[in-house]
Amino acid sequence: MSRLAVGIDLGTTNCAVAYAEPGEGRPTPVPVPQILAAGEVGERPLLPSFLYFPAPGQLPDGALRLPWSAESPSEVVGAFARAQGATTPVRLVSSAKSWLSHAGVDRRGDILPWGAPQEVPKVSPLEASARYLAHLRAAWEATHPDTPLAEQDVVLTVPASFDAVARELTIEA
Repeated sequence: MSRLAVGIDLGTTNCAVAYAEPGEGRPTPVPVPQILAAGEVGERPLLPSFLYFPAPGQLPDGALRLPWSAESPSEVVGAFARAQGATTPVRLVSSAKSWLSHAGVDRRGDILPWGAPQEVPKVSPLEASARYLAHLRAAWEATHPDTPLAEQDVVLTVPASFDAVARELTIEA
């Protein structure tokens, strides 16, 4: 099979993936499997760029398990993260891409969720971006097992406003 051209938009609000066959002009959007509710996985056209850290005991065991993993993570990205963060914003990481381009903070430092109390886990803007990309990669691998992402031509968009450091951190993520 020929290599696919895969585009990933690591957006501040949503992430999107699309691909095109060689010589094809129109890309095909890729629905992204994600947690929609506790214990419920479904596909959506976009992956909301949100990371949520549930409080201990807030969710039943296995409620955040994704089809491509035997283990249930301690955090969630996507639609369910956004929904949970609406009720408990102190546990929600949002706008990680904006923080990644903020020269006034330690972009590798565990600063997000910004202003969260000590008991809430924290991640860096780099790590939050890496978790969104890791989810997109795992979703791609699960839904396209014959076309590993590492073997495709991948383009990752970054805003023109990103400085050199933010661009390099995005590549690292």
